[in-house]
Amino acid sequence: MVLHGKRLLFTLALLMVPAALRAQVGAEPVTESSPTMYPSEWPAGPATSSVPEWAQAGRIHFARWDGGRIETAKAMLSGWPGFNPPDPDRLYTMTNWYDPRTISLLREAGINMVWVTFSNGFSIQSERAHQEQVHRYIEECHRQGIHVMAYESIANLFWEDMFEHVPESHNWSEIGGDGKPVPYGAGDYTKMGRVTRYMANLGNAEWVRYLERRVDLAIDAGADGIIYDNNFGSHLMDIYQHIYRYGSARKRDFLLMGNFHQDTYVLNRLVNCMTTEDGVEPGVYAEAHIQQERIIEERSSLVPVQGGWLVNNIGLFRIYHALSDGWKPAMIEDGGREVGERETAPMSPTRHQLALAEAMSFGIGMELFVEGAFAQGLSNHNPEAMPIWDAIGKYNRFFSENEQYYIGTRSLSPVAVVLDDRSESVSLLNGLAARGVLFDVIYERDVSVERLAPYHAVALLTAQTLHERALSALESFVAGGGRLFAAGDVAAYDETGRQRSRPRWFGQKTGKGECIYYDRIPPMDEVAKTLLEAGGLGPVQVEAPNGVCYNVVHQPKTGRTIVHLLNYTLEPNNEIKVVLRKKYGRVWLTSPDMAEKLQLATPSGNPAELKLPLLRIYSLVVLDSSGANPD
Repeated sequence: MVLHGKRLLFTLALLMVPAALRAQVGAEPVTESSPTMYPSEWPAGPATSSVPEWAQAGRIHFARWDGGRIETAKAMLSGWPGFNPPDPDRLYTMTNWYDPRTISLLREAGINMVWVTFSNGFSIQSERAHQEQVHRYIEECHRQGIHVMAYESIANLFWEDMFEHVPESHNWSEIGGDGKPVPYGAGDYTKMGRVTRYMANLGNAEWVRYLERRVDLAIDAGADGIIYDNNFGSHLMDIYQHIYRYGSARKRDFLLMGNFHQDTYVLNRLVNCMTTEDGVEPGVYAEAHIQQERIIEERSSLVPVQGGWLVNNIGLFRIYHALSDGWKPAMIEDGGREVGERETAPMSPTRHQLALAEAMSFGIGMELFVEGAFAQGLSNHNPEAMPIWDAIGKYNRFFSENEQYYIGTRSLSPVAVVLDDRSESVSLLNGLAARGVLFDVIYERDVSVERLAPYHAVALLTAQTLHERALSALESFVAGGGRLFAAGDVAAYDETGRQRSRPRWFGQKTGKGECIYYDRIPPMDEVAKTLLEAGGLGPVQVEAPNGVCYNVVHQPKTGRTIVHLLNYTLEPNNEIKVVLRKKYGRVWLTSPDMAEKLQLATPSGNPAELKLPLLRIYSLVVLDSSGANPD
């Protein structure tokens, strides 16, 4: 069967990964009717000390820096737009991307970390010349203060090359139910007339040893760590544990990250650096573009704004923040475009700035994607490309110059949303954020009485699996005065996959609090209104029209409260108020869209209203209790 289309990459994840996780070491047996596809107890992941100081959350400004001869060959064999049929200029640009002169582009854009193509599925013999060039490129990046991850495929086989140069690899392919090798799912093989990429069996010991050799080569080339792509198939949990142990034994501060999708987000527990390409171009989409497959499933969650629809990634960022344990660096690519494919349609300057700020509001680096038309434009200094690059550089320099506001923060959200390991549903979370709900994500395995203590309300809307200890902690939360909102078949299974009856206290008052139960999740506007009311009046509230989203965090070490404001309409807005229910000594406004910081008059009264000057794309309000200058 010939598979094509990028959407199939995500589809394969949904079809293949849960069955794979069932087979992992430590997984509990499950019943056929159970949704539990994950281990009841996860193995310990990397230690906090495994992340070097330079890689801490809030400090990374990142770019995917795919390129070189093997990347061009991969793109051609995969049928990617602009590569097959080939655009000669684009092929030349990408093949020669690791000329040291392209490092100047990184410095211009304020980028301090990249990944480079190192091994993408060809044989070690065929990749050798490319890797020697990359070795020199990594050395020059390091000399100029840029850290480098080596991109490797964990499961891709360009079988024609591999079978020729590594004959034993005939036995390394994943075999599907039809008895044939499983193709990689995001290639348009109609352009070649044949399948060119197979997926490897990650449980094959010889394949694992081949991966170890590639790790050795990357570390010897000076890479700071490995980014694994093509994470589909069985044995993912085993192989990530193995590779991390192997790599960290060779390099003390070895970073490992995997390009995971919804059903595998939870595998980030096994790594010390995180990424996904599941983000989308943020902004207000025209009605016609909501029909795109990546967005249409979110339609019922979207907020209408100015004749269009607000699209954001905040729910995804909340998930990754939950999985970071507060210390793992994270980078997220906005792989989907409102119009066109990422290889041919770079985002506009202002959309890039919004995307960068949206991610940094949560201490996450937005992964710039340049491969294809954008890289060609940058290489030639085309007038269409350079304003985008200048806009990126302006925002990244602002983040670097104001790093103090992005590190060492914790959320002030009054609401928690509990998920199970299926990580459902990102669209619901994005919808809550678009409606002004401040919330944190907590995975049910992390739920405890202590963890729930800061919250006024908890939403249990999609978590079908719930550990007994988590259920007990939620009951205690309600008894102590909290409000729990539950819906549908949540908590229907325990951690072993055994079905349980609905808890008797669902839909009841218990102690000082109450659990409100719905047979099904109510409409999004109703859910958001309920959670906003249940969250209560915190020390800082933002009043803003549709199209403006925000995040509020606290810095325990400095005593500062920081409000991040994001304007998805990209049209100047002067209708924003910040309501303060606590006295602050100094209030500052800063923005990459302003020439300099602006000290605001501290309003009197309790509550006090702070009317903000014009918001263009992104601003921070810095509230300091001590009265000290934020500088």
